[in-house]
Amino acid sequence: MARNDYRVMLSKRMEKDFSTWFEKEHILERELYSFLHTMKGTAGTIGMDDLSSFCAAQLETLSESGDAVIPVRSLKNFILLMRDFFRDKQEDADLNKETLEVENISIEENSSFILMIDDDAEFASYIKESLEENGVQVVIALTGKRGVELFYTLQPHMVIVDVQLPDMNGFDILTQINDIARSRHVPITLISVDGRVENQIKALEMGAMDFIAKPIHMNTFLPYISNRLKYKSAVWQSALTDELTGAGNRRQFTQTLTQMSALAERKRHTYTLVMLDLDYFKKVNDRYGHPAGDEVLRRFSAFVMELKRETDYFFRYGGEEFALILADTAPQEAVTLIDRIRFKMAEYAFTIAPFDPFYVTFSAGMSEYRLDEATVLNEADQALYQAKRNGRNQTVIYEIDSGDVKRHLNIMIVDDDLLVRKMLSKQFSGWKPNDLDVVIHEYPDGITFLESDWYKADENYMILLDGIMPKMDGLEVLTNVRKRFPDDNIVISMLTARTNEADIVLALKSGADDYIVKPFHPQEVVARVQRLTKRMFK
Repeated sequence: MARNDYRVMLSKRMEKDFSTWFEKEHILERELYSFLHTMKGTAGTIGMDDLSSFCAAQLETLSESGDAVIPVRSLKNFILLMRDFFRDKQEDADLNKETLEVENISIEENSSFILMIDDDAEFASYIKESLEENGVQVVIALTGKRGVELFYTLQPHMVIVDVQLPDMNGFDILTQINDIARSRHVPITLISVDGRVENQIKALEMGAMDFIAKPIHMNTFLPYISNRLKYKSAVWQSALTDELTGAGNRRQFTQTLTQMSALAERKRHTYTLVMLDLDYFKKVNDRYGHPAGDEVLRRFSAFVMELKRETDYFFRYGGEEFALILADTAPQEAVTLIDRIRFKMAEYAFTIAPFDPFYVTFSAGMSEYRLDEATVLNEADQALYQAKRNGRNQTVIYEIDSGDVKRHLNIMIVDDDLLVRKMLSKQFSGWKPNDLDVVIHEYPDGITFLESDWYKADENYMILLDGIMPKMDGLEVLTNVRKRFPDDNIVISMLTARTNEADIVLALKSGADDYIVKPFHPQEVVARVQRLTKRMFK
């Protein structure tokens, strides 16, 4: 998006605030402070340095918590001055040079993924677009609560958090996610218009890697992001143990599986791979909180490490899914060990004040090595899926003659533009993962989609939803879906031309997981869908 487009967006939001003021005779000092505080940060970031400096000067005369009553009529000259900054002006040569320099910076981390928690939609959209032009995917959360939820479900490579949020401050979020972020080597950066030294010290003492004051200068911010992502990648690659549970991590699992498969080929030894998944784990997080979920993961891992043999290898595969590799063991022998763990886990009462004790079970699927490591992993995963479909809290052995039982991922394309539907359908038809059965559905409008018998509880859905459609607006469809159906097996991404920034804000607040700006490249949409739907298959 061009710089002038962001100026227009900021101007519209400013006028909306002014309209709110005009409806009443007075505003409080802290309301004016909050308005200037936000304007300063966004204006500086999108290149309106003169406006940012003006807002900073005004802030020096106000108190963040002031209760003084300010007559709206007394702000007439102030409002005229603010509007003057948005009058059409010729961009100077220096500004053009800075823009070109920013555009030439490249971040070589195509799979990198950042979670940005900031209630300033214009500012966050500008950062998102700038980073995504350089190969870094960004998902935005407009509230702290949504940000914490996305942190746990999407597992980003980096988190950027604004200190001032509508429901909690950035320090509160840091307290909630810092332990897990540290265990995953995920850098957390706090940003704020309030760049006082006290805030910087507090952020660093609490565990943030960095504190950056708004306005953000993009010519240094992009290489900064590249630096942090590369550091995170290097540290992560060097770590083999999951710090939360003590189990081996995914990288160690991959290495061990390859080694065991090579050994099986050379010496004709066998092994059994067991995939284990905690039942209804999301409900534990939703009802008792993520710290309770962490305790469940730790306790489960302790049971496994206590009961497994010294020759068995235990890993955290991802989220609430784990893996066991049992050397020189047939599946029938492995069942005895797995059921012993399963019974002990099911009997354990978790106590989280002020709730009543609760219990957690797990399901297991297993397969014996026969052909190669990809096959044994796929077969164990299919057996696990069958255990889930059979009612959970049980162990299933993969049977060669049972036929593949693949998980279903339904891609729902809801768009009134026939060309867009066909273009996306064609691109998705080329995505054929080994462990998923991808089915593509097209709908010309929201009403047709909602009135169809589209939802089945045991399947998974990725909904690509156009923001503006005839008959029923995309935002109405989004709200309807989130009210009527669970969100643990439905991911929604809005398709928008960004003609109305309010639609983007409302979509995120209404439960959209992401938004994709039109025009887009179909292959980029597929890549985003692959990333966003991962959480449903962990």
